[in-house]
Amino acid sequence: MPIPVKIGRERVLMIDTPGFDDTLRSDTQILTEISRVLAFQYQAGLKLKGVIFFHRITDIKMSGTSMKTLQICIKICGQDALNNVMLVTTRWREVDKSVGAQREEELRTNFWKFMLDFGSTMARYHGDQDSAVTIASQLLQKETVILDLQRELVDRGKRLSQTSAGALVNDDIEELKAKHETELRDLADLKKDLEHAKAEMRMQQELDAERRKLVEQQAEAVKLQAALQRPIAQEVREDMDRQKRKRPGLTGGGWLPMSIGLMASMFGIPPGATDMFLSWFDDTSIGEWLTDTIGSL
Repeated sequence: MPIPVKIGRERVLMIDTPGFDDTLRSDTQILTEISRVLAFQYQAGLKLKGVIFFHRITDIKMSGTSMKTLQICIKICGQDALNNVMLVTTRWREVDKSVGAQREEELRTNFWKFMLDFGSTMARYHGDQDSAVTIASQLLQKETVILDLQRELVDRGKRLSQTSAGALVNDDIEELKAKHETELRDLADLKKDLEHAKAEMRMQQELDAERRKLVEQQAEAVKLQAALQRPIAQEVREDMDRQKRKRPGLTGGGWLPMSIGLMASMFGIPPGATDMFLSWFDDTSIGEWLTDTIGSL
């Protein structure tokens, strides 16, 4: 966003460019926007005095994003143009002065040392007009400068991806592509594993069903074996003895109809067949007794 300002007698057009830590736009989109602005300024013959690089002093340490932004800035400018770069720390009101000074010194001796060695200048912005004018005035005192990105795009006719800054961003894209391809392969492998797992699960379920069937068959076999081991004759004798004890007065011919009733109960003789057996006996009292016996077993 271009912002026209007047500093002393100088009329200045300040251009606010987006930072590379934007959560809504990619680094490629941001670099493209900055490149268009710089290419226009250079071809339009507008003089460029320098670049202001902002850094929050509230940041406890230089994050990966901050380091990456710094590297892109260096590639945009080029070493020869670093003399026209102001490294400005902001938000000093939000930190203790001693803490801010310690962080500033770490920037000076570590992260920003390369740029400072090539002529960049550090400054503090306190959020007021005086410090803003001071920073801008320092840049206005410098000679005009042409950035490496401008030479690459305009003078050499390179595509953005062929420039030093573009290559740095493009490396990230290739890294993301490689990471994405790896994730896709992992997903494909996972899908295969899941398919195998499903097949194995189905097989396991079938095996479990067969196992349950075998267990049931084994249990049934045990029951059958137990049945084969039962003392059938003894059980029948015991049943007969119980019937005798119930009807102690029955002897001789009375025992025969009682035996028929016992058979009907034990072996499920149909009622019609029982009636046929009853017809074998002429004695009505015996037939009535037999009916009673069948019903009470």
